[in-house]
Amino acid sequence: MLEEKNDNLQDADGKLGIEVSDSTQDDAVETSDSEIVAETPAAASEIETENVVATAEDDHQDALDAITNSNAEESEDETLKERHDIPMQDYDTFSLDALVDELKKLVNTDKAMSVKDHIEEIKKSFLLQYNHLIEEKREEFNASNQDPNEEFEYHSPLKSKFDEYYNIFREKRNEHFKHLQTNLKSNLETRLAIVEELKELINPQENIKDTLKHFNELRERWKNAGSIPKDKYNHVWNNYHFHVENFYDYLHLDREARDLDFKYNLEQKQKIITRVEELVNETDISKAFRELQDLHRIWKEDIGPVSKEHRDTIWNKFSELTKKIHDKREVLFESQRANEQQNLEVKKEIIGKLEVLGTEKVNSHSQWLVQIQKVEALRNEFFAAGKVPSDVNEETWAAFKTAVRNFNSFKNSFYKDIKKDQNDNLNKKMALVAKAKELQESTDFGSTTPIMKQIQEEWKQIGHVPKKYSDKIWKEFKDACNHY
Repeated sequence: MLEEKNDNLQDADGKLGIEVSDSTQDDAVETSDSEIVAETPAAASEIETENVVATAEDDHQDALDAITNSNAEESEDETLKERHDIPMQDYDTFSLDALVDELKKLVNTDKAMSVKDHIEEIKKSFLLQYNHLIEEKREEFNASNQDPNEEFEYHSPLKSKFDEYYNIFREKRNEHFKHLQTNLKSNLETRLAIVEELKELINPQENIKDTLKHFNELRERWKNAGSIPKDKYNHVWNNYHFHVENFYDYLHLDREARDLDFKYNLEQKQKIITRVEELVNETDISKAFRELQDLHRIWKEDIGPVSKEHRDTIWNKFSELTKKIHDKREVLFESQRANEQQNLEVKKEIIGKLEVLGTEKVNSHSQWLVQIQKVEALRNEFFAAGKVPSDVNEETWAAFKTAVRNFNSFKNSFYKDIKKDQNDNLNKKMALVAKAKELQESTDFGSTTPIMKQIQEEWKQIGHVPKKYSDKIWKEFKDACNHY
């Protein structure tokens, strides 16, 4: 600051060699310090104001980007608009049967892309549940299978139906994409050619009447040019609008005709703003946002420019109202995210209960039946709990499957021990059957009868055998005893 003051004094006097006294230097230093103190809050305030303005502009841009991106996607494929007419349900709460029924219904829709998001959500929910079922069946097989060479197989008619319906959708989707890509490329070339023709209108070689006629023809061709790739949407449309406005602003048109056009366009945009003001108070936020998308498309694609004096004002008004609806939509999303977080807490609690059941030791078949019923009830609660945040969905599923798997392993361990005991009992009873058959022809009743009674008493003391052998071995034993 001191050097700046000296430089300023030199410039003011027009002299380069002027000397400054010590007192002057001191004053200069003091003045400099006071200026720094005085300027710092103002500078900070200015920076803060700039940050607030920048944040507000970013918020406005986020709102506009949300609309623009959605319109770009739907502009590429107009059938996507109809997806909003089909409610997106919480497919995580559906059973496997219900998911297949819903898939069957949706694949019969004529326009495949209108149900694409729904079907992909159904697929995700179905595979999560089905893969979990397969794991359980495999564990049951491994727990009960005695032949190490036998491989696990599980055939589900439900999975076959799911694959059949999903393949129908995939074929429809692929055919749609093939047709769409061909048209998109051709339409893009058409629109780019129209923009080039618009450029030439600014320096017309024809009279004003013919130029206006040519201009209106280009606008009509543009209107009917069809969809273009979504990644080109903004650039192509902005380029088109730029040259349309150039035509209005720089071409020496009949001012009366131009002003009438400007006036008409202004009235149309004011009508849109009036409608958006009503949409701000719409209770169905999703419905309001969808209509807002359409209004943005009409504003951008169907209505021409307004006079320069109104352009910024009317656009700023439109973008401010857009932000209000966008903010309400964000509040709705935040509420949905909060619900998903609550669902996550519910599912965590269910997983915790499953983990406890996976360590509770029980010692009888009847008690295990109670435990199995508890697990089944918790499984149903888990599926009915609804969506969780997408970033923890797989992690939550993995924790659930691990808890169920641990319970099943614990249960299978018990029944494996039971099975071993039953096989031991089977061997004991088979030995008694063999002994009874040896004695069934004996006529030495005095010595044989006590032995047969002893055999029957031992039979009663032996526990259960595997169910598939129970009736057969009992019949053999009873026949031998009766024969005697």
